Amino acid sequence: MGPKQAISFGFRKALVFSGRAPRAEFWWFAPVATMLPVAVAMNLEWSVSLSWGIGQLLLVMVAFLPLLSAMSRRLQDTGEEGHQAVYPFLLIILVWLGYQVFLGFSLLIGGPILWLILAYLTLGPVFLAALVASVMVTANIVGMMLVASEPKSNRFGVPCGDVPA
Repeated sequence: MGPKQAISFGFRKALVFSGRAPRAEFWWFAPVATMLPVAVAMNLEWSVSLSWGIGQLLLVMVAFLPLLSAMSRRLQDTGEEGHQAVYPFLLIILVWLGYQVFLGFSLLIGGPILWLILAYLTLGPVFLAALVASVMVTANIVGMMLVASEPKSNRFGVPCGDVPA
């Protein structure tokens, strides 16, 4: 499968989480699908608001749906559970949550010196540990997506291009 066909197929199946996706299909589509949420996030106003930026976070997560569905299908092609594709996206929520907590403390305390001391001594290590764990889980999921496709039918369907028996 070539790049144009993989990208076109990826966007056509943007909301399809069942089935299988071979390596070529996923890896040609992944860079293009990653640019969409990055562009959305860069063009949003992330200033302080009463809603804590939940609308902005939801918009970015919706922009990630094509990549999430392709990851799910790719994992299923290797025989893994497709729901594991959600795990790397938890890092985005973790970073957003950390930002909101630190922002809330800075507004609550009011002074930048006290805010930095409190953040580094109490919440900093917790978010650092969670960030390291998230990176490790993400690396594991990427590793699973690098594995060759199962050559025969598995519980998620037949390999792409094959006709069911």
